Amino acid sequence: MVLERFEKLCEERGEYPTRVASSAGYDKSALTNWRKVAAANGGVCNVSSSRLRIIAEHLGTTSDYLLGITDDKKPYQSSALLDNPRKMLLLDEAEGMTDKSLEQVIRMMRVIKGMQDD
Repeated sequence: MVLERFEKLCEERGEYPTRVASSAGYDKSALTNWRKVAAANGGVCNVSSSRLRIIAEHLGTTSDYLLGITDDKKPYQSSALLDNPRKMLLLDEAEGMTDKSLEQVIRMMRVIKGMQDD
């Protein structure tokens, strides 16, 4: 799965697979070795998680996509929201709310935000 998706993304992005692999610290023979291992193991090859992450970032995707865990190629968007525990609490509190309730909360937040600008 990893090798198949890796090669497909390289092709889509016009990248040389050997260059992408070397960006993660692999030598030129790594791709040949991956292909041999994948052919012998039903398409499965070994890539370290740290190097897989580097490859995924280089190709503009996620490790989960390369591993076949998800079919969504888009990388996760890091935001200040996720880095702030108080803002994360808002997400926790929103869990289980109806769409109608969420709309009301959003309207209230916009009013409060507008009051802060004064």
